[in-house]
Amino acid sequence: MESIDFDHAYYIKLGERGKWEQSSIEEGKMRIGWTNVDLEDIHRERWDVIERAIRHKVKYPGSATHDLNSLRTIHSSNHRDIWITFYNSKLWWCRLEDGPILEDEISKYRLTDGGWHDRSLQGKVLLANTLPGAVAQLQAFRATSCTVRPLDTLRRLISDEHTPEYAAVIDAREDLVCRTEALIRHLHWKDFEVLVDLVFSGAGWRRRSVVGKTMKFADIEFEDRINGESYQVQVKSRSTLAEFCAYADQFSRGEFRKLFYVVHSPDDALAAYEVPPDQGVVLVPPRQLSAMVVDAGLIGWVLEKTI
Repeated sequence: MESIDFDHAYYIKLGERGKWEQSSIEEGKMRIGWTNVDLEDIHRERWDVIERAIRHKVKYPGSATHDLNSLRTIHSSNHRDIWITFYNSKLWWCRLEDGPILEDEISKYRLTDGGWHDRSLQGKVLLANTLPGAVAQLQAFRATSCTVRPLDTLRRLISDEHTPEYAAVIDAREDLVCRTEALIRHLHWKDFEVLVDLVFSGAGWRRRSVVGKTMKFADIEFEDRINGESYQVQVKSRSTLAEFCAYADQFSRGEFRKLFYVVHSPDDALAAYEVPPDQGVVLVPPRQLSAMVVDAGLIGWVLEKTI
């Protein structure tokens, strides 16, 4: 698996209140301020002159020192560093091209090497609301830039890697899902219907029909009160591919958006079947249902019914 390596990592705010976020990301640049600092002074590293210019503009001594250090870091940063920012509810990261700070009619800037990225090396979108707290909290940082710590957290995030503890829990959950799948097959058919009802109701859908009562086509009907759409659920302890296809052919999208066909013991043909995406019918196989049961916290209920 591809992994990333870097010596340092920094957070950068792309302009006051993020005013240069979009242009920076679209143009592959890291735009910065310091409009009162002469570009030639930066290139010649006249830090005493630059410090006076910054202190003349910045009100608080501590802020001036932080601004000066941030500019020096940006000036000296090389390809071994990673820079991150936040835009459009996602984390973006880049490396900088080796080269000087440049300037155009908008601002001073450094060129990125290959542009900004909002995905891990494995293609996972880096949504801000799914990030570890140590990284997500940087969104509230008010100054221009800061060092990112700990580095290992950011490295794992970009590489899409996990700690041994995380991997152990994932393995344990997968084992639980597998064992739950076997346990569900011991449920009485009536208890199985109730379990399916609990899973869908727990997801926020409101049941419109009585579980197990005879209806023409489905066992349970649900309504999503948020979008006002209705769904049918057909519950089968055992089912063949031919039986599934018969239900799928009868389903009409008129009143209902989708039909969920839930089965804990499909025949081999049904277990291997891939439902056409435009059919409006969702096959919920045993493993998927077991994962839903685990995530809904219904293991205790299943244990009580299969003791």
